Amino acid sequence: MAVALPHPVQWVTASTLWGSAGADPSRMQAPGLLQFESDRFMEELAERLQAEARPDLRDLLAKYESHRERFPGEAADPASTPLKLYQPAHGRFYLVAASLVCRLPGLPDHVVDPARGEKAGFVMRRRGAGNTEEAWVVDPTDAKKQRRVWAPLTAAQSALLASGEELLPLFPVNFTVDGKRRRMAVGLVPTSSQATFEAAGSFQAADPQEALKSEAEQQVTGPYEQLKLWKPLPGGTPQADIDDQEAKQQEVSRYLLLDFASFLSTRLPAFWDALPGNTTPPGPTGDLYTLLQGPPVDSGTATTWRQALLFAWEHRGQLAAGETAGITFNLRTSPLAPELLRAALMKAAVTGTYTLPSEPVPVGKLQDPGETHYVLRCVYLRPGCGPLCPPVVSAPTADFRLAPFFDPDAPGRPVRIVLPVDTSIRGLRKFKKNVGFALSSGLRKQMSRVGDLKKTMDGELDAGTSFNLGELCMFSIPIITLCAFMVLMIFLSLLNIIFWWMPFLKICLPKAKEG
Repeated sequence: MAVALPHPVQWVTASTLWGSAGADPSRMQAPGLLQFESDRFMEELAERLQAEARPDLRDLLAKYESHRERFPGEAADPASTPLKLYQPAHGRFYLVAASLVCRLPGLPDHVVDPARGEKAGFVMRRRGAGNTEEAWVVDPTDAKKQRRVWAPLTAAQSALLASGEELLPLFPVNFTVDGKRRRMAVGLVPTSSQATFEAAGSFQAADPQEALKSEAEQQVTGPYEQLKLWKPLPGGTPQADIDDQEAKQQEVSRYLLLDFASFLSTRLPAFWDALPGNTTPPGPTGDLYTLLQGPPVDSGTATTWRQALLFAWEHRGQLAAGETAGITFNLRTSPLAPELLRAALMKAAVTGTYTLPSEPVPVGKLQDPGETHYVLRCVYLRPGCGPLCPPVVSAPTADFRLAPFFDPDAPGRPVRIVLPVDTSIRGLRKFKKNVGFALSSGLRKQMSRVGDLKKTMDGELDAGTSFNLGELCMFSIPIITLCAFMVLMIFLSLLNIIFWWMPFLKICLPKAKEG
């Protein structure tokens, strides 16, 4: 009895592109890249395959294109410019296309059997030094196996699937050639920033002293200075509104004390340990200790800043839960000047400790857009066969780059926003107020205090209405759009003196009246 011997399986370029392999036989072994210029790219592909007796997609092969606005007389980019793939936001979509065939006369299609655990996919490789390839694999140092890194591969390893390498999906597309059924595998090439993932990467260590000073400014001295700039309400303001503002300032003061204490305990631990004592610590922290021991935290109390900080830290659990813990200080009335606190705190920061985060900074998968080169390889997995049938990996595609979002070579997807035609009072009153903003009682009261523009810019607020009800405010989207457009033009004109961008920003053409 004759026994059928297994035949080799291999990847070749999609059968619809075989006509293009004559000029470069090496491309016969590599997947092709198809370019589409519409969101309907899958429908367009299906229509092309069904419309012809012998589908030929060679005209869809991706080619380098540049839509840059060039200077008069500027030469076009040379034909040898490396391929650049643009993002969906630019109106470009790319499919990797290949055929999995049996190495028999006629190269018949090999069918992937999911029931046996087989699957087909493709991998994206980054070109490294010396034209080598790097695989996007799971970081071996990450216990959670959630972070990925680029791992360099040798020439032999490039033709294999790396351990833990990310496999992107391929899906089959069926069509007929002269009445005979054929299929090819296609996959969407990830070109946008949404296709990035977290990866471990190296980053320069921050200067500990500068990092401490920045944190102190953001958490302590900056908020304290803003609190001191809070202007009192004008005369004649109802007592209820005065009490409400006082309560807000006390709440800000409680959390400012808590943040200050947290900063000292974590960043200046030696100083924090010495703070409860009565001995001024030596060195750069002495001025800060003396300052916190001197002026009161509130003009209406004799409690010092040192005592208030220790008390706030002792009751940090209650403060974090939203309770007052008996702390009713108002730091706005403290005689301590913000510049004195800033000077003493910055001087003490030289003795502090600052540790970098234990987790690496997230690094995008698609780094250095427009410069880094990538290739794609198709992969066929047969786990049921064991080690005797390793993954079948294709030859690499042509090298390509990935365009950044703001790439001057990228095509501009046309966007049309039709503003309201009739902007007269009669025309504007026709629009429905169909967008509602629900305001709570507190937010409504805060908004009602915003009155005269000049007073608001000077920090003077009205007393506001006192009824304890929320509001539902309805707005007209067309009028909001008009307002946004006008504000945009105002700011563009104001900033033109800096950027001189108006000549390059817009071009307005007369539009014939319709109808």
